[in-house]
Amino acid sequence: MTLNDDYLALGRRLCTLLGSPAVDGLYLPAPVADETFRDEFGFVFLADGSVGPFYVSLGGMLRTLWRRHPDPPLFSADPLHLLDGFGSTEPAVRGLAVGTFNALSAALMHAAGFEPPDRASDSDGADDRNGDGDAPVGMVGYFCPLIDRLTARGRHVLVLEQAPQRVPERAGVQVTTDMRALRDCSQVLCTASTLVNDTLPSLLDALHGHVVVDLIGPTGSGLPDPLFAHGVRAVGGIRFASRRQLLEQLRAGQAWGDAGRKYQLDARTYPGVDGLAAGSAQRGADPDQA
Repeated sequence: MTLNDDYLALGRRLCTLLGSPAVDGLYLPAPVADETFRDEFGFVFLADGSVGPFYVSLGGMLRTLWRRHPDPPLFSADPLHLLDGFGSTEPAVRGLAVGTFNALSAALMHAAGFEPPDRASDSDGADDRNGDGDAPVGMVGYFCPLIDRLTARGRHVLVLEQAPQRVPERAGVQVTTDMRALRDCSQVLCTASTLVNDTLPSLLDALHGHVVVDLIGPTGSGLPDPLFAHGVRAVGGIRFASRRQLLEQLRAGQAWGDAGRKYQLDARTYPGVDGLAAGSAQRGADPDQA
Protein backbone atom coordinates (compact mmCIF):
# COMPACT_ATOMS: atom_id res chain seq x y z
CA MET A 1 0.00 0.00 0.00
CA THR A 2 1.11 3.58 -0.63
CA LEU A 3 1.64 6.12 2.13
CA ASN A 4 -1.60 7.86 1.12
CA ASP A 5 -3.48 4.54 1.25
CA ASP A 6 -2.15 3.94 4.76
CA TYR A 7 -3.18 7.42 5.92
CA LEU A 8 -6.68 6.98 4.52
CA ALA A 9 -7.10 3.52 6.08
CA LEU A 10 -5.88 4.71 9.48
CA GLY A 11 -8.06 7.82 9.30
CA ARG A 12 -11.11 5.68 8.66
CA ARG A 13 -10.17 3.47 11.59
CA LEU A 14 -9.89 6.53 13.81
CA CYS A 15 -13.40 7.56 12.78
CA THR A 16 -14.68 4.13 13.79
CA LEU A 17 -12.84 4.17 17.13
CA LEU A 18 -14.07 7.68 17.95
CA GLY A 19 -17.60 7.44 16.56
CA SER A 20 -16.89 9.84 13.66
CA PRO A 21 -16.85 13.12 15.62
CA ALA A 22 -18.03 15.99 13.44
CA VAL A 23 -15.65 18.57 12.06
CA ASP A 24 -16.83 21.76 13.73
CA GLY A 25 -15.02 24.77 12.36
CA LEU A 26 -11.82 25.85 10.65
CA TYR A 27 -9.30 28.57 11.18
CA LEU A 28 -7.70 30.03 8.06
CA PRO A 29 -5.17 32.89 8.10
CA ALA A 30 -5.75 35.77 5.72
CA PRO A 31 -4.11 35.14 2.33
CA VAL A 32 -1.53 37.42 0.75
CA ALA A 33 -0.66 37.90 -2.90
CA ASP A 34 2.53 35.83 -2.67
CA GLU A 35 2.84 33.04 -0.10
CA THR A 36 6.43 32.18 -1.06
CA PHE A 37 8.05 33.74 1.99
CA ARG A 38 5.34 32.87 4.53
CA ASP A 39 4.88 29.79 6.67
CA GLU A 40 1.25 29.85 7.79
CA PHE A 41 -1.06 27.16 9.16
CA GLY A 42 -4.74 26.45 9.19
CA PHE A 43 -6.55 24.39 11.81
CA VAL A 44 -9.34 21.82 11.71
CA PHE A 45 -11.49 21.60 14.84
CA LEU A 46 -13.61 18.68 15.98
CA ALA A 47 -16.78 19.02 18.04
CA ASP A 48 -14.92 17.66 21.08
CA GLY A 49 -12.38 20.50 20.87
CA SER A 50 -9.56 18.50 19.26
CA VAL A 51 -7.27 20.50 16.98
CA GLY A 52 -5.55 19.49 13.75
CA PRO A 53 -2.96 21.88 12.24
CA PHE A 54 -1.99 21.86 8.57
CA TYR A 55 0.31 23.95 6.38
CA VAL A 56 -1.39 26.40 3.99
CA SER A 57 1.38 28.53 2.39
CA LEU A 58 1.54 26.62 -0.88
CA GLY A 59 0.91 28.78 -3.94
CA GLY A 60 -2.79 29.59 -4.26
CA MET A 61 -3.89 26.95 -1.72
CA LEU A 62 -5.02 29.42 0.92
CA ARG A 63 -7.01 31.55 -1.53
CA THR A 64 -8.71 28.38 -2.78
CA LEU A 65 -9.66 27.40 0.77
CA TRP A 66 -11.16 30.84 1.43
CA ARG A 67 -13.09 30.77 -1.82
CA ARG A 68 -14.61 27.40 -1.01
CA HIS A 69 -15.08 28.03 2.71
CA PRO A 70 -15.79 31.77 3.11
CA ASP A 71 -16.98 31.42 6.74
CA PRO A 72 -14.39 29.08 8.32
CA PRO A 73 -15.74 29.16 11.92
CA LEU A 74 -19.09 27.82 10.69
CA PHE A 75 -17.58 25.07 8.54
CA SER A 76 -18.87 21.59 9.32
CA ALA A 77 -18.27 18.28 7.61
CA ASP A 78 -18.15 14.53 7.96
CA PRO A 79 -14.52 13.61 8.72
CA LEU A 80 -14.77 10.55 6.49
CA HIS A 81 -15.52 12.80 3.52
CA LEU A 82 -12.54 15.07 4.24
CA LEU A 83 -10.19 12.11 4.71
CA ASP A 84 -10.86 11.10 1.10
CA GLY A 85 -8.62 14.06 0.24
CA PHE A 86 -5.60 11.78 0.75
CA GLY A 87 -6.45 10.48 -2.70
CA SER A 88 -6.32 13.96 -4.24
CA THR A 89 -3.42 15.82 -5.82
CA GLU A 90 -4.92 19.22 -4.96
CA PRO A 91 -3.22 20.86 -1.95
CA ALA A 92 -6.40 22.53 -0.67
CA VAL A 93 -8.18 19.16 -0.52
CA ARG A 94 -5.18 17.30 0.86
CA GLY A 95 -4.60 19.99 3.48
CA LEU A 96 -8.06 19.49 4.93
CA ALA A 97 -7.50 15.73 4.91
CA VAL A 98 -4.23 16.12 6.83
CA GLY A 99 -5.76 18.58 9.31
CA THR A 100 -8.70 16.24 9.89
CA PHE A 101 -6.36 13.27 10.41
CA ASN A 102 -4.34 15.29 12.91
CA ALA A 103 -7.46 16.34 14.83
CA LEU A 104 -8.71 12.73 14.98
CA SER A 105 -5.26 11.64 16.16
CA ALA A 106 -5.32 14.23 18.95
CA ALA A 107 -8.77 12.99 19.98
CA LEU A 108 -7.58 9.38 20.28
CA MET A 109 -4.42 10.32 22.18
CA HIS A 110 -6.59 12.26 24.62
CA ALA A 111 -9.10 9.42 24.94
CA ALA A 112 -6.25 6.99 25.68
CA GLY A 113 -4.63 9.32 28.21
CA PHE A 114 -1.42 9.24 26.17
CA GLU A 115 1.02 12.11 26.69
CA PRO A 116 3.76 12.01 24.05
CA PRO A 117 7.23 12.99 25.26
CA ASP A 118 8.24 16.62 24.95
CA ARG A 119 10.53 17.77 22.19
CA ALA A 120 13.27 19.88 23.72
CA SER A 121 12.65 23.51 22.83
CA ASP A 122 16.34 24.07 22.11
CA SER A 123 16.85 20.88 20.12
CA ASP A 124 18.23 21.25 16.61
CA GLY A 125 17.20 17.71 15.75
CA ALA A 126 20.69 16.68 14.63
CA ASP A 127 22.07 13.37 15.86
CA ASP A 128 25.86 13.15 15.72
CA ARG A 129 25.68 9.37 15.98
CA ASN A 130 24.39 9.07 12.42
CA GLY A 131 26.98 8.48 9.72
CA ASP A 132 29.96 10.69 9.14
CA GLY A 133 30.22 13.53 11.61
CA ASP A 134 31.54 15.76 8.81
CA ALA A 135 28.57 15.01 6.55
CA PRO A 136 26.01 17.81 6.25
CA VAL A 137 22.61 17.65 7.86
CA GLY A 138 19.94 17.46 5.17
CA MET A 139 16.89 19.65 5.47
CA VAL A 140 13.74 19.55 3.35
CA GLY A 141 12.20 22.99 3.63
CA TYR A 142 13.85 26.07 5.12
CA PHE A 143 13.80 26.15 8.94
CA CYS A 144 15.76 29.28 9.83
CA PRO A 145 15.88 28.73 13.66
CA LEU A 146 17.09 25.15 13.16
CA ILE A 147 19.74 26.27 10.69
CA ASP A 148 20.88 28.91 13.18
CA ARG A 149 21.38 26.25 15.87
CA LEU A 150 23.07 23.78 13.51
CA THR A 151 25.53 26.28 12.04
CA ALA A 152 26.30 27.58 15.54
CA ARG A 153 27.49 24.03 16.32
CA GLY A 154 29.68 24.05 13.23
CA ARG A 155 27.41 21.75 11.24
CA HIS A 156 26.90 22.24 7.51
CA VAL A 157 23.35 22.10 6.15
CA LEU A 158 22.15 21.03 2.71
CA VAL A 159 18.64 22.39 2.07
CA LEU A 160 16.27 20.86 -0.46
CA GLU A 161 13.92 23.67 -1.36
CA GLN A 162 11.46 23.91 -4.25
CA ALA A 163 11.62 27.70 -3.95
CA PRO A 164 15.40 28.30 -3.57
CA GLN A 165 14.84 32.04 -3.29
CA ARG A 166 13.48 31.38 0.22
CA VAL A 167 16.98 30.49 1.42
CA PRO A 168 19.31 33.47 1.93
CA GLU A 169 23.00 33.01 1.20
CA ARG A 170 24.90 32.23 4.38
CA ALA A 171 28.03 30.39 5.47
CA GLY A 172 27.63 26.68 6.02
CA VAL A 173 24.39 26.40 4.03
CA GLN A 174 23.96 25.02 0.53
CA VAL A 175 20.76 24.66 -1.49
CA THR A 176 19.73 21.90 -3.90
CA THR A 177 16.64 20.97 -5.87
CA ASP A 178 17.77 17.34 -6.31
CA MET A 179 16.38 14.88 -3.73
CA ARG A 180 19.19 12.42 -4.40
CA ALA A 181 21.76 14.94 -3.20
CA LEU A 182 20.50 14.33 0.34
CA ARG A 183 21.70 10.71 0.27
CA ASP A 184 25.15 11.76 1.46
CA CYS A 185 23.84 13.62 4.50
CA SER A 186 24.16 12.34 8.08
CA GLN A 187 20.36 12.54 8.42
CA VAL A 188 17.45 14.45 6.90
CA LEU A 189 15.07 16.75 8.77
CA CYS A 190 11.97 16.99 6.61
CA THR A 191 9.13 19.48 6.84
CA ALA A 192 5.74 17.82 7.37
CA SER A 193 4.26 20.17 4.77
CA THR A 194 5.38 17.47 2.32
CA LEU A 195 2.24 15.62 3.45
CA VAL A 196 0.16 18.44 1.96
CA ASN A 197 1.93 18.84 -1.37
CA ASP A 198 2.31 15.03 -1.63
CA THR A 199 6.07 15.08 -2.18
CA LEU A 200 6.94 12.91 0.82
CA PRO A 201 6.45 9.54 -0.91
CA SER A 202 8.89 10.37 -3.70
CA LEU A 203 11.39 11.73 -1.18
CA LEU A 204 11.24 8.56 0.91
CA ASP A 205 11.65 6.47 -2.22
CA ALA A 206 14.69 8.48 -3.25
CA LEU A 207 16.35 8.27 0.17
CA HIS A 208 15.28 4.83 1.38
CA GLY A 209 18.23 2.86 2.73
CA HIS A 210 20.66 5.76 2.32
CA VAL A 211 19.88 8.11 5.22
CA VAL A 212 17.49 8.35 8.17
CA VAL A 213 14.57 10.78 7.88
CA ASP A 214 12.84 12.64 10.71
CA LEU A 215 9.60 14.51 9.99
CA ILE A 216 9.10 17.78 11.84
CA GLY A 217 6.54 20.56 12.05
CA PRO A 218 2.91 21.05 13.16
CA THR A 219 1.54 19.33 10.05
CA GLY A 220 3.06 16.09 11.35
CA SER A 221 0.82 16.08 14.43
CA GLY A 222 -1.04 12.90 13.50
CA LEU A 223 -0.54 9.29 14.53
CA PRO A 224 2.80 8.27 12.97
CA ASP A 225 1.99 4.62 12.15
CA PRO A 226 2.00 5.19 8.36
CA LEU A 227 5.25 7.15 8.51
CA PHE A 228 7.06 4.53 10.60
CA ALA A 229 5.84 1.82 8.21
CA HIS A 230 7.42 3.72 5.30
CA GLY A 231 10.79 4.26 6.93
CA VAL A 232 10.55 7.57 8.82
CA ARG A 233 12.53 7.32 12.06
CA ALA A 234 10.92 9.98 14.24
CA VAL A 235 8.04 12.47 14.01
CA GLY A 236 7.64 15.81 15.76
CA GLY A 237 4.26 17.45 16.27
CA ILE A 238 2.24 19.69 18.57
CA ARG A 239 -0.78 19.13 20.81
CA PHE A 240 -3.22 21.79 21.97
CA ALA A 241 -4.93 21.54 25.34
CA SER A 242 -7.37 24.36 24.61
CA ARG A 243 -9.02 25.28 21.33
CA ARG A 244 -10.19 28.50 22.98
CA GLN A 245 -6.69 29.64 23.96
CA LEU A 246 -5.36 28.87 20.49
CA LEU A 247 -8.14 30.85 18.81
CA GLU A 248 -7.71 33.79 21.18
CA GLN A 249 -4.02 34.05 20.30
CA LEU A 250 -4.66 33.62 16.58
CA ARG A 251 -7.37 36.30 16.53
CA ALA A 252 -5.13 38.67 18.49
CA GLY A 253 -2.39 38.21 15.89
CA GLN A 254 -0.09 36.66 18.49
CA ALA A 255 2.38 33.82 18.02
CA TRP A 256 0.48 30.62 18.77
CA GLY A 257 3.29 28.14 19.40
CA ASP A 258 3.01 28.43 23.18
CA ALA A 259 -0.69 27.55 23.00
CA GLY A 260 0.42 23.96 22.40
CA ARG A 261 3.07 21.50 23.51
CA LYS A 262 5.70 20.25 21.07
CA TYR A 263 6.48 16.55 21.18
CA GLN A 264 8.47 13.90 19.37
CA LEU A 265 7.66 10.24 18.79
CA ASP A 266 9.76 7.31 17.67
CA ALA A 267 9.28 3.55 17.83
CA ARG A 268 10.46 3.49 21.48
CA THR A 269 8.06 6.14 22.73
CA TYR A 270 4.95 5.38 20.68
CA PRO A 271 2.56 2.55 21.61
CA GLY A 272 0.99 2.30 18.16
CA VAL A 273 -2.64 2.78 17.23
CA ASP A 274 -3.50 -0.63 18.72
CA GLY A 275 -2.04 0.41 22.06
CA LEU A 276 -3.91 3.72 21.98
CA ALA A 277 -7.16 2.00 21.06
CA ALA A 278 -6.75 -0.42 23.97
CA GLY A 279 -5.97 2.44 26.34
CA SER A 280 -9.01 4.37 25.17
CA ALA A 281 -11.27 1.33 25.65
CA GLN A 282 -9.88 0.73 29.13
CA ARG A 283 -10.36 4.34 30.20
CA GLY A 284 -13.87 4.33 28.77
CA ALA A 285 -14.74 1.24 30.79
CA ASP A 286 -13.33 2.72 34.03
CA PRO A 287 -15.20 5.84 35.23
CA ASP A 288 -12.23 6.81 37.44
CA GLN A 289 -9.97 7.02 34.36
CA ALA A 290 -12.34 8.90 32.06
